[in-house]
Amino acid sequence: GVQLLQTVDKFYVKNPRVLDITVEEPSADFLKLRDYVDALDCRNLSAFSPENLRSGFSDKMVQQARDELKINKLQCRRVYEILRLRVTDLSNAEEYKAYRLEVKNRLNIPFQKEKADMEKLKRLLKPEELTATQQTQQERMQYLDQVYQELEAHYKKTIEKMTAS
Repeated sequence: GVQLLQTVDKFYVKNPRVLDITVEEPSADFLKLRDYVDALDCRNLSAFSPENLRSGFSDKMVQQARDELKINKLQCRRVYEILRLRVTDLSNAEEYKAYRLEVKNRLNIPFQKEKADMEKLKRLLKPEELTATQQTQQERMQYLDQVYQELEAHYKKTIEKMTAS
């Protein structure tokens, strides 16, 4: 799978008419494969140097990944998170916490939109109808933590594969 994806990527990266390489409705296994291949490729880009990774996600990373590897912004962000975890000292509580918060903030973005939608619903629904549609803060935090734990486990496996290759 890795060699096939690398071959396809190399073919399209050379084509100046291709802006990015996207996959509609990729399977979970394909996402894992793509994360691995893209992380291998991006780790050699200057925008993804350890110093830049520690400084946070940047437009420079998005631009270089798009220009040189045809990686879209969302995939670039996933690769950044993998490579950032790779250079994060997990034994340094402050550094690890900063990493976790950055990823959780990204994961929380859809909930911020939901919050704005709920404000609109408050004006339209009766209180009992509104109560039935709301997710509690605690439920949302539990869900985010679960998603984060699964994502971090996947990122760690990806890093292990990168180290072994």
